[in-house]
Amino acid sequence: MTNITNSNEYHDGAIDIDDLTELLNDNTVEDVVINHETPIILTAQTRKINLKSSSVDPTFISAFDLFNKNIEVIPSLLEPFLQKTGLASLVGASDSGKSTFLRQLSISIAMNLKTFLGFPLNSIHNKVIYVSTEDDKNAISVSIGKQVRYLVDKNPEIELKSLENLSFIFETDNLLKVLNKKLIKEPVDLIVIDAFTDVFSKELNANTQVRQFLNEYDKLAKKHDCLIVFLHHIGKNTLRFAPNKDSIIGSQAFEAKMRVVLELRPNRHNISRKDLWVLKGNFLDPKHKNSSHIMNMNNSLIFENTGETDTKLPIFKESDPELVKKITEYREAGLSCRKIEDALKDTRYKTGKSTIAKIASKIPKPKK
Repeated sequence: MTNITNSNEYHDGAIDIDDLTELLNDNTVEDVVINHETPIILTAQTRKINLKSSSVDPTFISAFDLFNKNIEVIPSLLEPFLQKTGLASLVGASDSGKSTFLRQLSISIAMNLKTFLGFPLNSIHNKVIYVSTEDDKNAISVSIGKQVRYLVDKNPEIELKSLENLSFIFETDNLLKVLNKKLIKEPVDLIVIDAFTDVFSKELNANTQVRQFLNEYDKLAKKHDCLIVFLHHIGKNTLRFAPNKDSIIGSQAFEAKMRVVLELRPNRHNISRKDLWVLKGNFLDPKHKNSSHIMNMNNSLIFENTGETDTKLPIFKESDPELVKKITEYREAGLSCRKIEDALKDTRYKTGKSTIAKIASKIPKPKK
């Protein structure tokens, strides 16, 4: 037995802090008595102990401790887009498929699929909580029924019982307390809140109120080491502009609190397709923000990655020479402003009728 005192000074029969650290980390089995209390049995499997660590008070973490974590890449749930812990958001216009997209992601995690849209899924618990405020139980039953049948057909090894890993909540009273209680008993990888405006009951444009509300959910996510994704909306008239986080309705505090913001919107060349854009990603390589991933959504409400990408649509001004030239060509061919708008809508020159009319008014009318 070795007798260890609490003093930092040397005494007969005592050892210094370095010797104690070495002793506690010894891989041999050893009985250690601290102040003549109950022995602690240390084995080869005992975790290494650093008594010099500054992390005694959990409020403070030293740079040395953070460095020793040896983390080179932010841990992700959906690689590379969604981080493992914290807050994120999927935004888009109405009927853009946001809920369908997030339910497919949730089902994929619950079924322990290794990829989603061809991107790696790094789930640990294979459990998801989905808070649904816009769709009721019957609507959800229909939509996930189609999705599940398709995924099971494509992945016959999946057991339907795995769907028990996906839980839905339709009542949002005391939501934070309900979620916390559930997470204490059963950790999850993902919580989806569909939609933000239904659980946030205060002033949508008030920065302080929005940030205080989201702070509580951020604490919840970090406490239980999971990701919370909020479904939110963009302005009605913003689809005619390039994807931009300024299109999100309400306070800027919403976007500021999110580590990642994704947008789902119809593809400008083919409205039956959808574009997945990264509007914000604090830890993402800038290359992910410059182009979209184009997806198809089939009759089973399943999104599939086409492998194609698209670049952001430039916002043309009345003085832009390329746009003026294009409109001039159509005008000289005898097209009206409305027909020019239709001709441009599926091209990189897409613009509104009012802008076309201003440019056209400066172009001499074609001779008959």
